[in-house]
Amino acid sequence: MTTSVFNISTYSRYTLNEDESDINIFVKEYKERIKLQLARDEENLRNPFVSFAEKRLSVAEVTWLQDNERRFFVGTPNERILKLDYLSALGYIFCMLYSPDGEHIIVGFSSGLIQMRNGATGAVMCTLRNVQFPPKPVYALEYSRTEARVCYAACMDGTVYRIEIPDISMPSDAPQLCIRADPALECLNMQFYGAPGISAHSTPFINQRSPALSLGLTSDQAKLIVGYADASIKVFDMATQEVDLTYKVHKLRIQFIPKKLQRMHFGQVCALKCHDDRPFVFASAAWDKTLRVWDTRCAIGCMMTFEGVDVCSNSIDINRDHVIAGSWQTTEALSVYDIVAKKRVSVVRVQNRRPDVDGEFIYACQFWKSNQFNRKGKYGIMGGSGTKCVEVINLHNRYITCSYPAEGSVLAITSHEDLIAFGGTAPVFTVVSFHDPKHEKYAGDVEEDYEYNKPTDDVMIYEDADNISIYSTDEGHSYASRKSIVK
Repeated sequence: MTTSVFNISTYSRYTLNEDESDINIFVKEYKERIKLQLARDEENLRNPFVSFAEKRLSVAEVTWLQDNERRFFVGTPNERILKLDYLSALGYIFCMLYSPDGEHIIVGFSSGLIQMRNGATGAVMCTLRNVQFPPKPVYALEYSRTEARVCYAACMDGTVYRIEIPDISMPSDAPQLCIRADPALECLNMQFYGAPGISAHSTPFINQRSPALSLGLTSDQAKLIVGYADASIKVFDMATQEVDLTYKVHKLRIQFIPKKLQRMHFGQVCALKCHDDRPFVFASAAWDKTLRVWDTRCAIGCMMTFEGVDVCSNSIDINRDHVIAGSWQTTEALSVYDIVAKKRVSVVRVQNRRPDVDGEFIYACQFWKSNQFNRKGKYGIMGGSGTKCVEVINLHNRYITCSYPAEGSVLAITSHEDLIAFGGTAPVFTVVSFHDPKHEKYAGDVEEDYEYNKPTDDVMIYEDADNISIYSTDEGHSYASRKSIVK
């Protein structure tokens, strides 16, 4: 009797008996593998293969974790509020953003999924956009400044999506740490890529051919500024969705322009931030190792350029007159720039970082979003692939105020008052609390912003015949100033 390998019912790569099958062989092999693994664990031998069990920490890592706990957490309100594991098939967390009221967090994944999670418990409240086919990462998120429950997302497919956030109100008597979402909500997104679901919360707003890597909204909500992978920056009108300005130089022309005269990016624009108070000012960083500050009122566009900023992700932020930038380099990766003086103010060389760090390699960097304690931009938050943690740094004295250990590389950071959330390559979503003991000293001395446009009753203005304005106050002081007269 001749046998053929094409006889599926009898063919096997093992020499089997009639009562055996491939499944029985696989079970036996797996059983032997587990026994060998247990024997190696008992003898403390090195594991020759990657196990699905939890990774064991080395003696150096345990020592650092204990020292970090003693330095930053013992006797302080700083704590890790929650650490949630999610399905690894959802992809990396590339961006996340707290809502203005801090009630929820919008999270963007590398698979194109956009979720809304509770800001305090981390529970999944709603899926704003399902997993995309083929998977295209969501690189940037930005809240609308005029519309209450609307945000915008920049995706790798070249589309800027408008996300309508549902109003999911929680009862006041509900426990704080309960799961308020359907436990199967994440599993419903893990469907076959051939037939992805359609989300009613996400609609395409602007479509371009080049991948959208960063975006920002001006303070008056009139313009949407998007940075693309083809080294271009486009300013869109929010009402007409048409391109008003395009900042781009052709690749063949860039080699004939002297370096000092170059005013455009020639690398992928991976980071972009708009000023919160000035609707015509925004900053951008690209893979050409430059940080540029733009003014849309100017015909040239770029007003200043800072060299040597090796930004590889969305790691820049603006606070008043200062820009903070995190570079993917070993040392001196964190820098602060003054956009009024047009110079680099300082390179933050941290004084109290542990000596066994191989490098900083920053992926995510921003100012701490706290209206009470950080309006002047004193604290910055940074994370990456070198330090294995998220650090809150006092930019004035260059000291780490608090350090939170992280699993994997940190790609996204967001904050709201005393809460900080971060995530990255590891399938872990973390929310921590931050409190500097120095804040207690100045708790009653909170500086208030002065409204310069507000009319005051204690100042009276008189004009005499010689066109001299005399200003008098309630205290009896007066001073005069002569207006310029054009004859």
